[in-house]
Amino acid sequence: MKKLLDTNKITLGEYIGYGIGPVGKNMMSSLVNGEYLPNFFRTQLQISNGFLAVMLFASKIWDGANDLLMGAIIDHTSSKWGKFRPWIFFGAIFNAITSVMIYFDPGFKGIWIYIYVTLLYLLCDATFTMIDVGYWSMIPAMTLDPKERDKLSVLPRVTGAVGGLASAFTLNIVGFLGKEDTAKGYLRYAFIAAVVYITTSVICAASTRERVVLTPRQKEPFSFVRAARILFRNDQALIVVAVMILFNAAACMHGGTMLYYFTNVLLKPNSYAFYSILAGVIGGIGLFGVPLASKKFERNKVYLSTYLLPCLGYLLMTVGNSVAPSNFLVFAVSGLIPQISYGAMSMMQSVMLSDAVDYGEWKYGERNEGIIFSMLTFLSKISNGISYFIRYSCFAAVKFDTQVGVATTTAAVRMIKILLFGVPPIFLLGAYVLHRAKFRLTPGFMSEIISEIKERRAALSSNDGNGVHEK
Repeated sequence: MKKLLDTNKITLGEYIGYGIGPVGKNMMSSLVNGEYLPNFFRTQLQISNGFLAVMLFASKIWDGANDLLMGAIIDHTSSKWGKFRPWIFFGAIFNAITSVMIYFDPGFKGIWIYIYVTLLYLLCDATFTMIDVGYWSMIPAMTLDPKERDKLSVLPRVTGAVGGLASAFTLNIVGFLGKEDTAKGYLRYAFIAAVVYITTSVICAASTRERVVLTPRQKEPFSFVRAARILFRNDQALIVVAVMILFNAAACMHGGTMLYYFTNVLLKPNSYAFYSILAGVIGGIGLFGVPLASKKFERNKVYLSTYLLPCLGYLLMTVGNSVAPSNFLVFAVSGLIPQISYGAMSMMQSVMLSDAVDYGEWKYGERNEGIIFSMLTFLSKISNGISYFIRYSCFAAVKFDTQVGVATTTAAVRMIKILLFGVPPIFLLGAYVLHRAKFRLTPGFMSEIISEIKERRAALSSNDGNGVHEK
């Protein structure tokens, strides 16, 4: 009979390996999933804002639906490397290749460049799903200890910030690598990011270990319908997804519009890198501050406060814009307040989804990390899609297509301000109301759930040896 694992201590080597994983992934993700790629499409490939609004939104919705399929596939993967690490390894290689290709200008014109961009963007998103779902799904499979999970949830945010930090200097790096050829600069930078991406992902896959293994009786033949049923019957997982889609949509609108605010409203594009660094530092405060606050105060109340804090920042940004519209210091102070909450957001959703995995096992007797954690990429993509659609539809409405360097019309400037100051608070207030009304996985309730799960596994192991065991 194989040994039942109750709570597991993660080794230092695993912490380091798992932490290194997102360095290259985030470096590449900032190039492909941020605002730089749409800006590249607009300025280098002459893709219209109207087309981008529809294409980016539709592709994110389609790819988000594919996350559910990927999660189910991962849950039914069996190999000597486990079910998560193979996808981290191969996903990184495939996604790195497609991410470099998407910054290649094939020289197509007319409808062909639109077809090329659409197909390659879909392929790039699909390969990113492979690694991202595999990476985040592994947390509840590495340990049952809530404290260890919290550490695993926070660590990648810190190390990933190293890769994400490069995002602040993207325009500077592209200019240096490409000299007078911006398109060539983007391509060269994408290649460098791909090398870092593959290297860090291989280290992650090779140095981590999956401990919490599904009982064989749970592994039924793959069915997309069954995968959807598993997700939709877990009411708390659905609440987390809905709340985090709203939370992420606010963050995506904030981050995506900020680039245009600096370049087209403040007319200070060189200050964007400095602001981005400050935003990363402030986000780190939220990343560490929220878990610390959760130890002193009730975690659910702390999480609820993170939805409201950014609204204060947007209010101050609106007032500051009226009093000193061109003052960078006034804007930066108020504009950085939301970053405290946005920095904690990714940690919050990992912890909440981990709880939803345990809740699903407690309520239905099945443990489906892959399907549940596929929602991390799903909600990120849906949120991005919503943000893209709103932003580029509004840009098209005010004829911002040809205004690459400076916003020359009052309508364009006004629209950028509305998107930055007015839209995120709507999403945030929606997240607050939904979380407060429907989320039930409080620390007290989760303690009861974990205790009962352990008792069931111990009984199952003593009866037939087919419980959750060490791989």
